Amino acid sequence: MFFFDCLYFVISKVIVKFDNTKLKKLIDLIFILAEKIVVKLNKLLPFYLDFYEDMVENEIILADISKNDKILHIGCGPIPATSILVAKKTKAHVTGIDNKIISVKQASNIISSQNLSDKIKIIHADALDFSLENFDLIIISQGVKPYDKILKRISSDMNKDGRVVLRTTSTQNGKLTEKDVFLNDLFNVDKIIRQEKNGLLISVLLLPFSSI
Repeated sequence: MFFFDCLYFVISKVIVKFDNTKLKKLIDLIFILAEKIVVKLNKLLPFYLDFYEDMVENEIILADISKNDKILHIGCGPIPATSILVAKKTKAHVTGIDNKIISVKQASNIISSQNLSDKIKIIHADALDFSLENFDLIIISQGVKPYDKILKRISSDMNKDGRVVLRTTSTQNGKLTEKDVFLNDLFNVDKIIRQEKNGLLISVLLLPFSSI
């Protein structure tokens, strides 16, 4: 699919050469455009899922996700690619939340079309007050706002044996940027994996201090 081939090229070959803070808005706009296209043309869903597949596989290994985990995906958006791929690859139960009602309706329709309603639940909710007590793993999509406040709340209320996977942009050498150094005050920053196909995107495994 030409559009998604171009998307791969721009993110993995072009954006990676520039300051991520200057290009974040461009990346967000590209994904918003892609989501609008896929929502209207469901036949393009496999191409969209393919874009996330390597990322999700890396995160399954990073967080040692198993079928017994109960997973919360914050910021599932109108196309809950992460929720779909995690559920398919691990057989785990996933709850996706989003604070936009239209996104929740669109995501629910996609889950139904994929016959995954027994594995994935989509809920209209705000991560700042949604109950976290039943989840072993929390995945936070890139672009979730206000992610600093959400992470502070998670660090206080998550299960003592829980894990968090945060997607964020990195420095050129794959390290945390200055905007994310606050993570060290809230969590044990356990591991970082660079998502090579996704430009400067990294997935960060965060553990509560009580698990050390």
